[in-house]
Amino acid sequence: MTSRYALLIIDMINDLEFNSGYQLLPHALEAAKNITKLKERVKAQNIPVIYVNDNYGRWQSDFRHLVSHCLQEDVRGKPLAEIMKQHLMIISS
Repeated sequence: MTSRYALLIIDMINDLEFNSGYQLLPHALEAAKNITKLKERVKAQNIPVIYVNDNYGRWQSDFRHLVSHCLQEDVRGKPLAEIMKQHLMIISS
């Protein structure tokens, strides 16, 4: 069965290593938790989920590398990447 709908998740993998990144983190974490709940609901209905990340304007970069970078100990956005990683199928090579 194909769906006329899809859930599009945009720019939720980010290291937040910019001046106001620390201010954005609590809001991004709350959004990630809500997105996770929504994703579980739409997947149960066989609605596809599509992740889109511009990776800091480098549209040709490797998404796995971006996720790996964001999961490093000293990266501000690590908690955000950890939440989103649970639901990414392409993390393992």
